[in-house]
Amino acid sequence: MNINFQPVMKAQFAALQAAASIPFTATATSGSAVLAGVSTFVGLFVGLPVFGSGAARFTTIQALDEATGTVTLTDALTASGSDVRFTTGFLTTDARLKHWSEVSAQPALFFRRIGVTDQHFGDLLMMTTLECEAWIYANTGKNPDAVPGDMLASLEQLVRQSFKPDGPIGEPRFTLGGLAYWSRIEGRTESSDGAQTGQAISRIPVRITLP
Repeated sequence: MNINFQPVMKAQFAALQAAASIPFTATATSGSAVLAGVSTFVGLFVGLPVFGSGAARFTTIQALDEATGTVTLTDALTASGSDVRFTTGFLTTDARLKHWSEVSAQPALFFRRIGVTDQHFGDLLMMTTLECEAWIYANTGKNPDAVPGDMLASLEQLVRQSFKPDGPIGEPRFTLGGLAYWSRIEGRTESSDGAQTGQAISRIPVRITLP
């Protein structure tokens, strides 16, 4: 049987990208760690890094308050403005894995296929599963005032949230809009928090069973 893997891989990478970078706007005040009038809270949670005008390196979300429309950061801002554009998540996403020393814009997320498993059930039925990996790079270990593993765990959670079920009712499977029978994180996630080297790394195993 001739199976084209590329549409499935592209759909999975697109799903990861959609979850990996979340833009929002807010009112910023120099000297304050509070963002007011936050445009959206969808996908935001404590521990995610925040990038934007006036946000210092290694700044993360410390608290969320949807009732007041505010996000409190771990560091005070150094610039003021209304409708300032901010982003949380990853600065780099790519389907071609690079060594972390070649990636200056971190956190970074990469996705690749490493193998294929075919299982046969009888003479006609065959199940094909794509073996893939999501790699996360973050240089938060270089921040002496932070717990290195905290941001890495938050970035891992951002990836995990992208596997939301979209299959038939009663079947909690992520199907990539019907392109796959089941896409999921399966197996051991290997992580290094970068406490010694400054470079945090995580490898998340992804398995995509085709229909």
